[in-house]
Amino acid sequence: MSEKTVKEISKVCVIGSGTMGAAITQHFLMKGLSVTLLDLKQEFLDRGYKNISTSLDEAVKRRIISEEKKAKLLQNLVCTTSYQDIADREFVVEAVFENFKIKQDVFLEVEKNVSSDCIIASNTSSFSITELGSVMEKQERFLGVHYFFHAAKNKLIEIIPGQKTSQSTVDNLQSFYFSKDKAPIIVKDVQGFAINRFFVPWLNEAARLLEEGLGSISFIDQVAMKTFQVGMGPFALMNATGVPIAMHAAQTLADTFGPMYEPCEKLCKQVELAIDWDCESTDSPKNDEQQIKERLLAMSLGVAAQLVSEGVTDVTDTDLGARLGLRWPVGPFELMNQQGFGEIKTIVEKVFKTWDQPLPSIFNSTEPSKGFSIEHVKAHQIGNTGVIEFNRPDAMNALNEIVVAQLSACFDQLDQNSEIEKIILFGRGKAFVAGADIKFFVDNIAAKDLERIYSFTEFGQKVLAKIENSSKQTIAYLDGLALGGGLELALACQHRVATKKLFLAFPETGIGIYPGLGGTQRTTRLIGKGLAKYLIATGNGLGAEQALEYGLVDTIIQSFADLKDIAQISVDSQASPSIKDFAENAFSSFNGELSPELFKQEIFQKYQKALSRKAPLALQKAMELIEDGAELDLEEALQLEMKSLHWIFSTSDAKSGLEGIIYRKKVSFEGK
Repeated sequence: MSEKTVKEISKVCVIGSGTMGAAITQHFLMKGLSVTLLDLKQEFLDRGYKNISTSLDEAVKRRIISEEKKAKLLQNLVCTTSYQDIADREFVVEAVFENFKIKQDVFLEVEKNVSSDCIIASNTSSFSITELGSVMEKQERFLGVHYFFHAAKNKLIEIIPGQKTSQSTVDNLQSFYFSKDKAPIIVKDVQGFAINRFFVPWLNEAARLLEEGLGSISFIDQVAMKTFQVGMGPFALMNATGVPIAMHAAQTLADTFGPMYEPCEKLCKQVELAIDWDCESTDSPKNDEQQIKERLLAMSLGVAAQLVSEGVTDVTDTDLGARLGLRWPVGPFELMNQQGFGEIKTIVEKVFKTWDQPLPSIFNSTEPSKGFSIEHVKAHQIGNTGVIEFNRPDAMNALNEIVVAQLSACFDQLDQNSEIEKIILFGRGKAFVAGADIKFFVDNIAAKDLERIYSFTEFGQKVLAKIENSSKQTIAYLDGLALGGGLELALACQHRVATKKLFLAFPETGIGIYPGLGGTQRTTRLIGKGLAKYLIATGNGLGAEQALEYGLVDTIIQSFADLKDIAQISVDSQASPSIKDFAENAFSSFNGELSPELFKQEIFQKYQKALSRKAPLALQKAMELIEDGAELDLEEALQLEMKSLHWIFSTSDAKSGLEGIIYRKKVSFEGK
């Protein structure tokens, strides 16, 4: 494995210690970076430091970090008022208030004091990156990085190249943010970038509807929450983020894109009054739900279609940005597919016509019967290597019908390419793949449509068999969580390569089901019956080192985020258990029944608590499947999992166990 192809960044600087600057600093600190925080006055720095410390206290309270860890993180922070102290920084983020001249002055000072290859970025939300960077000598190393509230926690980053930004700068920063658990999307240097471009009109349109007497504040919020499946309506959101911010953002968009974006009188008046919206208000001559729904959909989804038509970013990244940056459960294009392509096209055309705006071209270039394609799985060719990228980090890349269908199509595309010799699978975010989409199971159990669960699982088994039997080398690159179906997918690959961030487990028997994508069969063939039963019965997780000892992974390597680096991953041989006498091999004869006699054995005493929390029927069936399939041909053994699928998902334990995950409630299994 060669060295990384992108520049390593370990020393950063944040300029501006206000709310945003402090949050950006906190994120960098929590990722183990050396951070210099620079501001004009010590009092500003003291306030910023206090905000960072207070926020880290919350992390301690929530047991995300320890007190000792907090102290260690803060040791990596240097606060200064002197630009001379940033000479060794490799990446500088400007986060001062929105004043064009002041920002440019900052960049000039930064450029005087840092090395020639230091990357410099602005967190502006309202200025052109190209224009901001025009005063700089080396504009190729300058770009925009737009964070979303709360910057330390929100995963989304919009990366905005200016006209003179080099591709290597973009690539370096994209890989940097991927490696620091952010989800960067590349957007064009236009006003509003991507996400605010359609989000702000959604807020403004709500105020317009109020102004026109089509609904009260509380009613408009209710309709918005129902239509967009969100937890807060536009008026409540404006109160949370600041009503003036919505007005100023709308005006900035209007200055570029015209009257449709203009802040309405009601919004401007509210800012004049300097008060929040009364979200309890029911004052309105009428409440026209249909009009409110259509107008909110047309304005937000229509503008999303408009910006994609202009090439600001693509459909997939727009939706990802909405899910991560705005916390919408579905992005605008997925919502259009749900609401109906034809219906949305009609209402967008109608509303846009009132503003003399043309219908966004993407509506005419998209096949109505298929709708918009959101790529949760992507196929890449890099030299003679195929790379399959799961990019649904908000759902930890969980498998559902769409994801598995896209995985199948991506794999076929690469597998049938004669230039490709190996195929590497990996996931963006904190997970390789964190199992199947639990909501899919819950919804179909509620609908009494177990056949759909069966068909999904059957198709999943076929896809995994393709991966397993490919003539090309298949490698799972495990740089995070691999749980349940995700671990089963990894086991179907011919090789597994892990980083120290790997955590793998089979949680199924703890939620009332058993592994149904080959987990009860491939695990046995790889590491033996005893260890397979132990992992599936207890649900205990393994880190990278223990997974290597067990023979579940072939090697442990450093973490990579750049596609070119991932494509270089190679494996020469397959691992096998390094120690043959694991105590857990005693599980070899375990049949899933929990008896007093069983717990007289020392090894089972150790795991009594874990075993007693499992669903009895699922536990016994999983052990039976391992036992019955151990000596069979793999293809025949996999059919054993399918034969009991209807039955296991019809049990009360499966229903309550799966619902317990969705609704976050404690479950007591009854063995029914």
